[in-house]
Amino acid sequence: MKFKNDFFKFIDYINSQGGALEFPEAFYVRFYNQRVLGQDDASLKNILSLQSLLEGGIFTHRDKLKGSLVLSKVVYDLLVFLDVSRNKELSLAKFESLRTQMLGVTEKIMSSEIGSDTYNENLQLFWELISQILTTVKENIRVLHHKVDEVAEQYKSLDSGEHHHNVNELYLLAQKLQDRYVQPCLEFINPDLQLVNSQNFVQTVDNLINHYRQDGNESFAIAIQYKLTAITSYYKDIRELSDRLLAYLYNFSEERRYFMAIEQRFNELMETFVAFRHGGRKHIYLTPDVEDIAAMRCFDGLGAHKQSFSARFDRNPDKSVLQFKHYYEQIQQQPLKPKLDIIHAPTPPNNELQKRKNQIMQLTMYLPTAVNIDDIHDLIDAHLRQSLDDFSLLDTLYGLEFFLPLLNKSCVRQSRQRQRLEDDNYYLDYISLQYKPPKSQK
Repeated sequence: MKFKNDFFKFIDYINSQGGALEFPEAFYVRFYNQRVLGQDDASLKNILSLQSLLEGGIFTHRDKLKGSLVLSKVVYDLLVFLDVSRNKELSLAKFESLRTQMLGVTEKIMSSEIGSDTYNENLQLFWELISQILTTVKENIRVLHHKVDEVAEQYKSLDSGEHHHNVNELYLLAQKLQDRYVQPCLEFINPDLQLVNSQNFVQTVDNLINHYRQDGNESFAIAIQYKLTAITSYYKDIRELSDRLLAYLYNFSEERRYFMAIEQRFNELMETFVAFRHGGRKHIYLTPDVEDIAAMRCFDGLGAHKQSFSARFDRNPDKSVLQFKHYYEQIQQQPLKPKLDIIHAPTPPNNELQKRKNQIMQLTMYLPTAVNIDDIHDLIDAHLRQSLDDFSLLDTLYGLEFFLPLLNKSCVRQSRQRQRLEDDNYYLDYISLQYKPPKSQK
């Protein structure tokens, strides 16, 4: 756990290479030499040595020909559990594999004699498989939440102009996330999904439930129904994720359409300038009469726009004072807005409580800290009762808050006796705190 960030780098390499759980041995040797050998703990160096990890099962195989190490699946699952951003979304192939396994197991259970070895083996496999599916669906939704949040953050960055991807890349990313990962998970737990010459996951488990009910084994049917309900209850969560992602896709598709249209026009315009490069033609100006851009409607209206608004873009220094005078005259001709009524102004903040706290803090500073104190609460309470007007137990609590940091924490002890303090309105039951300063402080 101390070096989990270093092991995360091994996970990143594994994920980038298709998830075969192997990475170059040189990566670990470099990590051990740079990060572990410099530690003062000799046992730590022994524990994290390559030979110890191979013997302990952290690395399940060492391929000397390829120069690679194979990481244990248990350790891999633990690391991706610690950092959900490094987990992999489950694809259509994974869900199809789970559905096929469940279909085969349930058919063997229903065709086997109850109590036989084949029946018991497949029943045990069924419980393991359905528990695995429950954990898998829950963990997959957690990963998908993170992935959709990443799309949202990238869309936000794109909207604010701080993007690292263009809208076309974001559209393809969101489309792949929806089609390859969100939609298969949604279809896996959808009871209404119809398959050709087969059954979906929910139908498969329902058939097993009905099988047990027809045999009069209602307890087994109820137990399986609970497991199935726990899995299908995540349908709403994955449905909300899908709707959220589809909303992003709609926005991306609209912006992508404008982006691709502008990009296409820009590329066409750049192609027309190829013939003019390196002195190919001279004295060419971008005017509406140029043949190559006459068909582009995006420049329509610029001439009229220049005639109407060119004065606003004239920033000649000699005319700037005249422009300001004209602007000032326009402001003077506009009616003045009425001032806000001072009666409706916000009231100043009440600082009485803060003043009271400051006064209590000043009083507690003079209490002794180098002598034995049998009851800290009683000491503060008695001191503040004599010093303050309109005393209340709240003052004692404030004084306790200010006084305790002045004491040596290791010298404060609790007694087993309960005490009570009272004022005109409140009472306080507390465990008595005692203080015995060290001899050097005395």
